[in-house]
Amino acid sequence: MAETRKLHGRYRLLNPLGASVRLAFDEVEHRDVAVRELRVLPELREAAVDEARRAAALRHPFAVPVLDVLVEEGTPWLVMEFASGVSLEQAVRARRPLPVAQAARAGVCVLAALTAAHETGVVHGRVDPGKVLLTTTGRALLSGFGSPSLSVLPSADLWSLAATLHFAVEGRPPGQVPAAGADPLRSLIRAMLHPSGPPPLEVVRETLDRLAVDRPLDAVVAASGPLPPAHVAAIGLGVLDRLAAGGFHGGVQPGNILLDADGRARLLPLPHAGTFPAYTAPEAAPTPAADLWSLGATLHTAVEGAPPAPGATLTRAGALGPVLLRLLSADPARRPAPDELRRELRRELRAIAGEPV
Repeated sequence: MAETRKLHGRYRLLNPLGASVRLAFDEVEHRDVAVRELRVLPELREAAVDEARRAAALRHPFAVPVLDVLVEEGTPWLVMEFASGVSLEQAVRARRPLPVAQAARAGVCVLAALTAAHETGVVHGRVDPGKVLLTTTGRALLSGFGSPSLSVLPSADLWSLAATLHFAVEGRPPGQVPAAGADPLRSLIRAMLHPSGPPPLEVVRETLDRLAVDRPLDAVVAASGPLPPAHVAAIGLGVLDRLAAGGFHGGVQPGNILLDADGRARLLPLPHAGTFPAYTAPEAAPTPAADLWSLGATLHTAVEGAPPAPGATLTRAGALGPVLLRLLSADPARRPAPDELRRELRRELRAIAGEPV
């Protein structure tokens, strides 16, 4: 016979929702809730209840809130808002790994919830695919706040987020061999899983934000073929704006350039510097001039459909061809400086568009 006991005189226990979570009905507020028994050693019970009550103060759109913390006959319980949705774990196991954009959107939501929690001194401690709920509106909600965090550091939550995203796009935990894909999301995941610790939070946030809505240049070219020279010139200007921030970027290549719905380009920050051989300058030096060679190779791919190769000729670049040839010079001194390159790209963009130069 189903158990019909009530907790604290108001939460009537109903059917199980998982291994340690049950549906309950709040007879005071007349709403469904989820309740979880906190199973901890007796000597840790008081500390666990204090930690749960700190988590109960957290309110964030992407965090399933803890509504109440109570102790019934010496056993602590969490009362949480009942959130509908399928867990990321169930979604992947039932169907297939998520597309990069959907996984990135989930990452944006979970990272926002974790950041808000960390700012208030709350560490989740148990982030995993089963605690990320995918809703019908496209949001992701992070559940599981309030359980003992085992005194882990906030950086451990970021590692667990990376492992969760790895599961989302690969269908398996990272184990000892994380996915070796070259796309920006997998590169970010590997950096977040690295023993040296995660990249700066702003790098993680910006990469996930952009991947959630934009498409990498290499994916656009693979799907649609070479781009018109005018569009490629505009991409070059967008990348130059990012390079103008100063310093050596070290990762200018099509997979690190995202295009938004209007075709505008944005160069992603890198968790770690490094380009593929086809986009690495001949001198292999960490200099702005090397970034410009990589930009030339990237624009070559965008307009010709492939990276530059010895003996290959430009067949689609049109008026953009001379600019690309200068960027791809083996002599760094012969490559245009950023300001000069910007003027040349703007001039070519006007010429291609038929405007007065």
